[in-house]
Amino acid sequence: MKPSFLAAVLFLAARAALASQPFAVESRGGASVLSGPESLRVYHLGDNDSLPPMIAPTTGEPFDRWYTCSTKLALRMAIAPERLGLPPAARVLFTAGLGQNIYTPRTVKIATLDELAGDRPYSGWLEASAGLDVLLPGAPLALVRGNQAYSHLSLDLHGGTQGPWSFAGWTQFHAHHIPDLVSGKPLPEVVGWGTLETQPGLAGDVTAFAETSLISVDAAPPAWMQWSGGRPALHLLAGATGSAGSMLLAGGLHAALVAGWMGDPLGHGSASFPAAGYAFLRTEIRRVGFNATIDRPIIDGGSAVARHEPWVGEVAMGVVLRVWRLEASLGPVYRTNETASMEGAGMRAGQLVWQWSASYVQ
Repeated sequence: MKPSFLAAVLFLAARAALASQPFAVESRGGASVLSGPESLRVYHLGDNDSLPPMIAPTTGEPFDRWYTCSTKLALRMAIAPERLGLPPAARVLFTAGLGQNIYTPRTVKIATLDELAGDRPYSGWLEASAGLDVLLPGAPLALVRGNQAYSHLSLDLHGGTQGPWSFAGWTQFHAHHIPDLVSGKPLPEVVGWGTLETQPGLAGDVTAFAETSLISVDAAPPAWMQWSGGRPALHLLAGATGSAGSMLLAGGLHAALVAGWMGDPLGHGSASFPAAGYAFLRTEIRRVGFNATIDRPIIDGGSAVARHEPWVGEVAMGVVLRVWRLEASLGPVYRTNETASMEGAGMRAGQLVWQWSASYVQ
């Protein structure tokens, strides 16, 4: 297969179908590709809404509201680009992972439809995924090109379960009562889960992503820092995201600014002691057609009790630090209201979620 044809296929798939883009939340994200070359990466991604500052109504518990938590374990390995008919300068990464997402209304104390008042139901998603990331030299939309301008395409497949079959309720309930479990105290009654929860079912999704440099500026590293394999650089990136399947139907546009000391996104060599440290700012606007964690009928009554917002915005920021084989990232993500059916003006303007990652990199 000719490289140009394969690149075109991947690009069209990404434009047509959300995927393993860096710094994204909800099990559709992945570790950054800017910390330097890697042959193997084992990493954990986590999101949680219970860290301050919190954006929540005055009623209810100051934790576990709306998109409450996710965790994902993944393995990423490099593949020779020639195996896919791509030029040697390209970079190809295969990823396989297992993740769980947990969703609740504005408080985990809600037990009846009247209390729900149009808010999103309890829900969960347990998913296994496999995907391919392709980084290509060149950036057709670049306004300023340095030595590291690139384009990033990815395509992922997700399969799993939703509702009670995701074990989201079981996970959250027992995580909240670890002290009781340790001390042997009787556990309280489960509230909401199993009644105001979306119906069980299988789930399958295709997710995709395309991103390219608009501005790429870098400078040669000083001689005393060449051991790190990095250099000072700045990337302004823009792209399109999309998702299609039984959990989410959505498409969006995003932009990201990344600056600091980072590796070559297209690098294949290894540094004597890899090191990187950089900050990112990412914005996205999404058009949502369906969100199963909001729109799917619930167990009690068998009908839908909420509806999604058609437009959702997101702003994420954070830092990434790599020292030799260890890498970590941390930052907040602000997301606008996802539920259009909530009763009461001003009940919710948005939500702040914290995201982190931890990686072992070879």
